[in-house]
Formats: sequence, C-alpha cells, structure tokens
Amino acid sequence: FQAMSVGTYSEMTYYSALALGKLGRQAAARKLLRALLAYARKLARTPAQIDYFATSLPTMLLFDDHLDARQRTTALFLEAQARHALGEITSARRLLRTVLRQDPNHSHAADLFRAITSASKR
Repeated sequence: FQAMSVGTYSEMTYYSALALGKLGRQAAARKLLRALLAYARKLARTPAQIDYFATSLPTMLLFDDHLDARQRTTALFLEAQARHALGEITSARRLLRTVLRQDPNHSHAADLFRAITSASKR
C-alpha cells in the first residue's frame, strides 16, 4: 500500500542526493538528505494507514502483515540511507543492522550494509 502512494521522499531520494553531490551541488544534496532524515523520523512516529486505493488490500487480508512494523522498518532504512550519505557511517551501519534483524530479506538494506562494510575494509 505504501508503494502505491505518491510521496515526496522514498528509498530513491538517497540516489537523487548522491547524484546532486556528483554534479557538484553539495548544498542541495545535504539539504535533501536532511529533509529525508526528518521525513524518516516523522514516518517512524506515524501510525501506518491503508491507502484508500490500496490495490494490495486483498493480499494484506489473506496474509498476516504488520503494517506498523513494516513502516518502522522503512523509516529506519531511510534514516540509514540519509546518515550514510551524510557521512555518519557508524550510525548508518547500526541502523542497517536493526533493519536486517527486523527484515532479513530487505535487499536494499543488505546491499547498502555490504557496500559500507566492504568500503571500510579498503
């Protein structure tokens, strides 16, 4: 249901900020990352709601899905992305570990954690 909603921030915001940085627009990248961080914190405190146009509702009724837990996991991942791009590697790694404990199948978190870990070994 969350993927169907139009939103200002998502997991792709991280890549937009990285692109801005590569284009030499560091101030715009940092501003976007700070906004992503604020959004992630707000999302973590907001109860999950089913969108009116929830096309996945039949699936959610069939399977036991914990919407609040999924939303908190998403919020933690967004915060990890923002902290990583802001250079807060230790915080990002800690948050990614939490995401992966909550959802071992979170491929984006696993990829970012692996990238951070391999970069620190160089």
